[in-house]
Amino acid sequence: MSQMKPSGPEGEESYASLRNNANAVRAICSAVEGTLGPKGLDTMLVGAHGDVIITNDGVTILEKMDVAHPAAQLLIQVARAQQERIGDGTTTATVLAGALVAEGARQVTRGVPVAKVVRGIQDGVAHAVRSLSERSRPLQGLDDPMAYRIAYIAGREHADLAELIIDGARQLGAAKLREESFRFADVVQSLGKSPGEVWPGLVIAKKPANLQPDFPSDEARILMMQDAFGPEEVEDEALMTEAGFHRQMQLREQFRASLGRLTELRVGLVVSERGVDPEAEQFCTDHGIMVLQRLPRAQLRRLAEYSGARPVRRSALYRPAADLAPYLGFAGHIAYDERLECVRIAEGRGSVEVSIIVGASTHEIAGERLRIARDAASAVQAAL
Repeated sequence: MSQMKPSGPEGEESYASLRNNANAVRAICSAVEGTLGPKGLDTMLVGAHGDVIITNDGVTILEKMDVAHPAAQLLIQVARAQQERIGDGTTTATVLAGALVAEGARQVTRGVPVAKVVRGIQDGVAHAVRSLSERSRPLQGLDDPMAYRIAYIAGREHADLAELIIDGARQLGAAKLREESFRFADVVQSLGKSPGEVWPGLVIAKKPANLQPDFPSDEARILMMQDAFGPEEVEDEALMTEAGFHRQMQLREQFRASLGRLTELRVGLVVSERGVDPEAEQFCTDHGIMVLQRLPRAQLRRLAEYSGARPVRRSALYRPAADLAPYLGFAGHIAYDERLECVRIAEGRGSVEVSIIVGASTHEIAGERLRIARDAASAVQAAL
């Protein structure tokens, strides 16, 4: 028996709303479906201030779109969820979700009850998952030739990027890549006109606050400040009083005296989450101690895990040297790369780390190659 379609103004209104939602979803899919696959076309995005992004990364395109329609925003959330969970396949997820919405809307307008349409979609998804599972095979480690093919295809057939990703993956090891909290894509970074390399350690794209040409590129202890590298401050209102001013001078003198512990402990690198006091910077310069300031918390966490350091507050500087020593990290090589304007750290005593560096001839191309390489890294990790 054929299904009875709703009639009257209410039925037409519900269909109009359904078509409106389906059309909004269709518009979102149209923006990204041309980029699908390794042969997908690039899209040029121009911002309000004339800034240009050239990309075929689905989630990048969707994030830059000014979308107000609720149904379209839900579809963008699909791409975001895919990016957060897997790190690649956002365009595929978007196009698949859009196809399900389009077919579902078509069936509803034919008179099929919504509950049956939803159940049919759920059954279809379950069948597709079973079919894929039956035809899949596990990746036999990082030496499996399919690992390179995955990186090559997800990397838009850029052979150089695929080789960098597989090289970096092998240096990290399969056990590291299987850690739930580790994101392989985070080790990929772009440094301008770099020819591309895998560095066995960390590369921090920062100039030292006290840049000097003669910092020793040898082993050193690392002090990490989860705070500003300077004396504690008295509140502005209290500073206007005589007692407050004397307290400020006392704190500064106490901090000045504590700096000597850095040389006593043979600290070679101080890393601060916030700013650096000029007097502390000068002291470090005089004693050959490199200082990096205003590092993002995620980068601080990677450095702590790699070097074995434990971040401290500035009040820890007032402790005896023997009490402060267990909080220091260690690296066998710390040097500033003037050509790429970055600090290279290697031979840490903590967890295994690598830095995959990609580059390009222009800023726009460098940004796209970075996105492509991160997609390839995410695909390899997900497959493993």
